[in-house]
Amino acid sequence: MGISMVFAGLNGALGLYSGIKGIFDSSKAKKEQRKLMDRAYAEEDGWYRRNYFTDHMNSTATRAAIKRVENTLRRKSQQERAHARIVGGTPEYALARNRQGLQAMENVMTNAAAMESDRKRSVDAQHRQNRNALLGAQATNAANERTFSAQLAGNGLNLLQNALMGVNWGKEDHGYGN
Repeated sequence: MGISMVFAGLNGALGLYSGIKGIFDSSKAKKEQRKLMDRAYAEEDGWYRRNYFTDHMNSTATRAAIKRVENTLRRKSQQERAHARIVGGTPEYALARNRQGLQAMENVMTNAAAMESDRKRSVDAQHRQNRNALLGAQATNAANERTFSAQLAGNGLNLLQNALMGVNWGKEDHGYGN
């Protein structure tokens, strides 16, 4: 057996080993990538649930704004009652004053609800953008994996083909005669 046949055999074995190792490594990397993507999706969903479903109408800032309006209305009402006792007030004036107070409170609640609605729209838009980014990353990874797998298979087949072409089929020198 000549040295060229040994090298051809080694070349073929390396090609086979490279192809099989590549398949296992690719499978392992794919599983790891899937775990990372699952974790990224879970984290994104958790962020979305925390931010979208939180009751910001009951948040500290909203309660503080409502409390400020209530305190302002209470002080103003006390001042106006005291003023009405001194100068004499009519029931119509008291009703108008109460209507203004309710209108002020309604404005605060309407603004808080509008801000909450805008916040939810913003969180939803950010969530859709994050999900699209994750889907894009997944598509890119899948395309890269297909390309890498095809390259790996091609490299392994080339090494095997080179090994087979390096063998002198039917022309081996067995040490007989010439």
